[in-house]
Amino acid sequence: MIGTLETATTGVWMRDSSAHMRANARQTTGKSAAATPGSESSYNVISWEEALAGKQSGIVVPQDADELQQMQAWFMDYLARNPAPDYAELPKLSDVMTSEKWQTLAEKYDPSSMTQEQYDAFLDELCEMGALHPEDLTDLGHSRYQFGFVKLTAESCRSYLANGADLPPVSYVPKFKDGARRINLLYWAQEEKAWQYYDADKGTWLQSHKAQAFQQIYDILQGMRAYGAA
Repeated sequence: MIGTLETATTGVWMRDSSAHMRANARQTTGKSAAATPGSESSYNVISWEEALAGKQSGIVVPQDADELQQMQAWFMDYLARNPAPDYAELPKLSDVMTSEKWQTLAEKYDPSSMTQEQYDAFLDELCEMGALHPEDLTDLGHSRYQFGFVKLTAESCRSYLANGADLPPVSYVPKFKDGARRINLLYWAQEEKAWQYYDADKGTWLQSHKAQAFQQIYDILQGMRAYGAA
């Protein structure tokens, strides 16, 4: 997910996938650009029919209501065939962590101020301890597990809500992807674990894999704090 949209409404925050935002932006931007050909802000607009035929150098904008319905049907079918990846269940900390491991982490790492290098080392050590899987590291922001191309799935197109009371006590949490040189991992984990989506089949709110992974980090930090204070 490249970016997010967050708006405060009565103590509840909403996050939409960037794919959804870009889809909306393409319709608006494309129509505006088509009206001003030759301008510096113009884009090459192509129809859905041209996109299906293999034309790629342009922004796809439906030409009419029928083509819009065709686009929507195509993406609904695509997302049905490409749900969330099949992640392994996160390890139970009670099964893998020992007092020695907690003590080691508490002595080596300061969650309130971490560089990317320190954060990567922290995640690597958690994998070695059995508290994380390597497949979790992309969502957790490990620098060696970030890729330029991310496959679009149903999970990446969900909308998420978070209760304001579950978010950290600061209005903005700087992150490495935003250019921060150091991060407060406790605040970052608290923010990410708060986002949930509604599962209509189960009739309940659930965490995405990313939120679950940061929940694991948050729980690990609580264990470190307990042993660090001992």
